[in-house]
Formats: sequence, C-alpha cells, structure tokens
Amino acid sequence: MFGSALIFQLISVAATLLVTFMALGPFMFGIMDGTLTIDENDPASIDGLLGSLVGFSVAIVVTVFLTTLLQMVLQGALVIPVIRSVLNRKTTFAQMWQLTKPRIGTLLLLAVLYAAATLVAVLIYVALVVLLIVTLGSTESDGAALAAVGLSLLISLPFLAVGLWIGTKLLVAPAAIVVENIGAVAAVKRSWLLTKANWWRTFGTALLAAIIAAVIGGIITTPVSFIVGLIMGVMSVEATPEQAIAQTIITQVISSGIGALVGAVTLAFQTGVMALIYVDLRMRRDGFDITLLKESESGKDDGGIPGAPSAADLVPGAYSPGTTHYPGTNA
Repeated sequence: MFGSALIFQLISVAATLLVTFMALGPFMFGIMDGTLTIDENDPASIDGLLGSLVGFSVAIVVTVFLTTLLQMVLQGALVIPVIRSVLNRKTTFAQMWQLTKPRIGTLLLLAVLYAAATLVAVLIYVALVVLLIVTLGSTESDGAALAAVGLSLLISLPFLAVGLWIGTKLLVAPAAIVVENIGAVAAVKRSWLLTKANWWRTFGTALLAAIIAAVIGGIITTPVSFIVGLIMGVMSVEATPEQAIAQTIITQVISSGIGALVGAVTLAFQTGVMALIYVDLRMRRDGFDITLLKESESGKDDGGIPGAPSAADLVPGAYSPGTTHYPGTNA
C-alpha cells in the first residue's frame, strides 16, 4: 500500500514541478538573475507575464485532473489489501494491481463523474457571486465591495455543507466498485444505501482519520521544512544569481520529496480507513461478517477479493439490492 501510494505521490510531484518550471521558470529565473524585469509601461512585458500565468494555470488544472483520475484508481486498488487482511490474507504488489485491473475503467469513470459534479457546483457558485456583484454594484463603491465579499463567503457555507454531506454519502463508492465489481452509477447508489442511517458515524470516522493524517503530516513536514529553509537561507546570503537559482531548485525538490513521502503515508492510512468503513457498513446492513466467516472456513486463500461476487456475476453494473450472489451464501 505504501509503495503504490509513494509511486503515485512521486508522479504527482514530478508532474507539478515540471509544469511549474516549464511555465514560470524562464520568468522566475530571469528575474532572479537580473536579466528580466517587469515594466508596467511595456505592454509586451505584461503580455508575456500574463501569457505565462495563463499557460501555467491551464497546465496545473490539467495536471490536477489527471492526478485526480490516478488517485481514484489508487484508492480502489488500496482497498484490496485491506479487505484481504480482514481474513488475514497477505497481498503482494503485483497481486493487488492484477485484481484491480478489471475495475480501472469503472474507477476512472467514477472520478470523471465526481469531477463533473464538482465543476457544475463551482460554476453555479461563481454565477451566484457574479450575479451578487452586479446586483450590488460593488465595482462602484468600497462598501458595496465589502458587502459582496461577505455575502459571497456566506453563500459558500451551504455549498460546503452540501459538499460534506454528499462526499460522506459517496465515501465508499470506490470500495464498492472494487469489491462488488459494479458500475460507477451503481456504486454511487450502493454507497448512498450503505451510509443510510450511518451518516454521522461515517463522517465522524472519516473526519478523525483526516485530522490524524493532518497532524502526522504537520509533525513531519514543519520541522523539516524549517530546517531546509534555514540552511538554504544561510547559504544564499552571499550567493550569486546562479547559486540562488540552484538553491531554489534544490529546496523545491527536497520539500516536494518530503511532501510526497508524507502524502504516501497519509493517503494509504486514509484509504485503509475508508475500506474498513465499507466493511463495517456492509456488516451492519448485509451481514457481511457471515459471508467472510464462511469464506474463512476453508482456511485457504483463493487469491481473490473476499466478498466479491461469484464468477457468473462478474459483470460491471450487475449489482441490484437483494439479488447479488456471494460465495457461500444463498442471498
């Protein structure tokens, strides 16, 4: 789990650094070594800076979208060793990805659905804010501008509350895809059903896991970043422009590497918590513990995912409540 999460984090960090240096590197390095200056009276200089910023923004959005797709696949994959460990079964790196392979397309589709829903919510919020600004005429007076800002923040609260509610309701959809081999829409419905009457328990557990992960990450990254920044600050006192550029690159690479390491730990931890929440919810609603007990009676590891549908049912989207057949059950 940690190895897969670390690979993902390193790819994400490398992509982000590459995009940053390619889009903003020439300007930043030019300013640092004195070969480039920004003249407010020079349209070409301003246009060049704006073009770099726009290109950087677009590239970052694309990078974030692609890493979001990869993260959804990773979350689904990391569910497998957790589910198998419930029956005290070990999972190798290759085995985990072999079992994940048939579900990758569905996980990507789920990520696209999430991204589309998020984009729609953002567009609605932006439209409301723009309408508010136009209605109040905030561009004409400072008081109206402050009122628009305050109301915009107030409007964001319902969006935040609804986002938390829906996010919790859909928390175990990736696990449902992997374990039950169902489609993306069916997984959304399945997660919605499993969290019914268990929203606060699910939200509280996920929130506690997020707080623990944030505290662990802060404990590790804060002192390391401080020490790295202090060392680089001392070294850059009499550094030449070329040395300053090199030190900046080294600092970014070290900080990003540490961030990737911590991110891998927290991602694996939070995904493991999500998988256990899924197991708990299924035990409460489906009697999943009985299914697992029957699978463990043989004492043999069949190499599959515990609780997965029988071979005849391995068709994405085949799930319907009360009709899915699991090994060793009559329901």
